[in-house]
Amino acid sequence: MFYFSKNKVLQLDQKSMDYVTFGKGKKSLVIIPGLGDGLQTVKGMAQMLALTYREFAKVYKVYVFSRINKLPENYTTRNMAADVADAMDALGLKSSAVMGISQGGMIAQWLAVDFPEKVDRLILAVTTPKLGDLGRERISRWLDLSQTGTYKELMFDIASHSYTTKSFGRFKYLYQIMGIFGRIKDKQRIAIQTVSCLKHDSLTVLEKINCPTLIIGAEKDDVLGIEASVELHQHVKNSQLTILPECGHALYEQNKDFQKRVLVFLES
Repeated sequence: MFYFSKNKVLQLDQKSMDYVTFGKGKKSLVIIPGLGDGLQTVKGMAQMLALTYREFAKVYKVYVFSRINKLPENYTTRNMAADVADAMDALGLKSSAVMGISQGGMIAQWLAVDFPEKVDRLILAVTTPKLGDLGRERISRWLDLSQTGTYKELMFDIASHSYTTKSFGRFKYLYQIMGIFGRIKDKQRIAIQTVSCLKHDSLTVLEKINCPTLIIGAEKDDVLGIEASVELHQHVKNSQLTILPECGHALYEQNKDFQKRVLVFLES
């Protein structure tokens, strides 16, 4: 197994949650993934995630939590944060470094506000305290495609805005092929998660975040815009802001630099 990677399911009272673990370290790092979790949970992805985040795996025990498997209607990013807190309790994680990516960053904001004792250090990557015009346009479009369009149309639209033009040119045919064979398994699940993004607003409570916080933006983020990271930085006191150059929302182009910057922050 790559970096001791394992696929697991956690039972939380009447809820269940897919999650994966990997890594060699004694200290823990919790990762909360983005909106793609609405299309596919982390089930079966332990090895791939361990390879993707292998720099983290060398020094941390990493936990990647999906949303619970059965999402109620009107479930919010704040509700999702409470589920992460429950998962941490169930696994004996009293306090951990927490990294939220995109929608995962929205959830991580609430985790740090409502359960400050659980967050030792916080990384908010390509995320926002509240959707601006660009983010609202993108997410609304994906909500519409997830309900009325094809999987191919949805994946192609997500990819076209998540990667820089250069990278998308290399991957667009792959996404077209993926679109032929893939399908939207649960329209309700992706709709609930998407609506939770549209309703997310943590602006009035961000001042309650007291732990060391690193905010990472992408120079060419065509989903939320770089302004979202700047706004977060302005509202989270004593936070650090770093911008990845020549990088889109997916962070793919600067994955190694991204992990390096996170590790420097975590070890500082």
